[in-house]
Amino acid sequence: MANGKGVEWQFSGNEAAQKASAASLGTYSSKLFALCDPDGKPILPPRNEHPETSLTAEKAVVKAVLCGTGNAYAPSIGLPAAKRAVADYLNRDPLPKPLAADDVFMTVGCRQAIELAVDILAKPGANVLLPKPGYPWDAVRSLYMNLEVRKYDFIREKDYEIDLDSVRAAADKNTFAIFIINPHNPNGNTYSGAHLEQLALLARELGIMVVSDEVFRWTVFGANSFVPMGKFSSIVPVVTLGGISKGWSVPGWRTGWLALHDLDGVFKSTKIASAAKEFLEINSKPATVIQAAIPTMLEETPKHFFDKRQSFLKDKVDFAFSKLKEIPSLTCHFKPEACTFFWTELNLSYYKDITDDEDFCEKLASEENLVLLPGIGFGQENWVRHSIDMETPTLEDAFERLKSFCERHSNIIG
Repeated sequence: MANGKGVEWQFSGNEAAQKASAASLGTYSSKLFALCDPDGKPILPPRNEHPETSLTAEKAVVKAVLCGTGNAYAPSIGLPAAKRAVADYLNRDPLPKPLAADDVFMTVGCRQAIELAVDILAKPGANVLLPKPGYPWDAVRSLYMNLEVRKYDFIREKDYEIDLDSVRAAADKNTFAIFIINPHNPNGNTYSGAHLEQLALLARELGIMVVSDEVFRWTVFGANSFVPMGKFSSIVPVVTLGGISKGWSVPGWRTGWLALHDLDGVFKSTKIASAAKEFLEINSKPATVIQAAIPTMLEETPKHFFDKRQSFLKDKVDFAFSKLKEIPSLTCHFKPEACTFFWTELNLSYYKDITDDEDFCEKLASEENLVLLPGIGFGQENWVRHSIDMETPTLEDAFERLKSFCERHSNIIG
């Protein structure tokens, strides 16, 4: 049989996908977990352990299975009952105009909601404003669509409020949207209503929309309560992204949504709404059985389930913050008030043989079976993100390993 040598094959791998995947968190985490020794210490954070979800959610899925309400295909834009339930849930917050079911599109997790937002808004030569640092999937999808990515900054001294001057400086006539994360991953802060209103006014001045990723809205445990960006949709068009993964601790259920706050018909006149429907016609859909459970999950999950979860996270933040004080080479500038992570600056001057954040994380994984994600994965070099969503004894073990590693690589003799 002839081999393929000498044949000029008329196909090749997609370079856009290669470029985009290099910026994906999955690329970094897979590499780091692969460096861990499966026969050594327990790998942290545990990959197969997750917090329990609510009994209400579990029963809702079981009921959908037993009753057969999730057995058939759902419409491409989502199961009508799920769309209605999401709209009703988001309407619990006072909005300038209540959302209708037709304003909501069900997606395969919040990740597909991000893809949908980018894909329906993108146009040739356009650019989008993304946070630095920020969850990288916005950038990954933008790179894949060959969009220019521009970054805006935060003001550390103001609890990581968005630096509106940096937004203004980054925007031009080709900018179509600013993406925000609220509560913010990885900074761990929550924006006040006054700050979001300032952002809305600036976005209106620039003629761009605000896309707000609010998947962590159920994990707020600090002094600032969560305020949805949709509250300011009378000022500027707003796209809200959300999902059940973080609030109900069910990332494997892969169900999210995108909601269009279309007060003045802007999304309709610019064909954004029709583009969303067309995108979902040709893409994967969330499992019907989970969509069938969404109304019960959103309407009947008791408040104490979220209160307990938030109390757990606050306790872990307090514990982790105290432990970090024992490691001078890592600095947490803001004690998180939401989310499930710590964001710390890596002080390279303390180390004798660490070159950057990637080197730090790779050596840590190899030596201690402990995985922290490098800041470069979030667009900011020489920072690291820690997961704190673990039981206290496990978290204590993680910080003891981290402290031992930092002392072992320290250039300070003492």
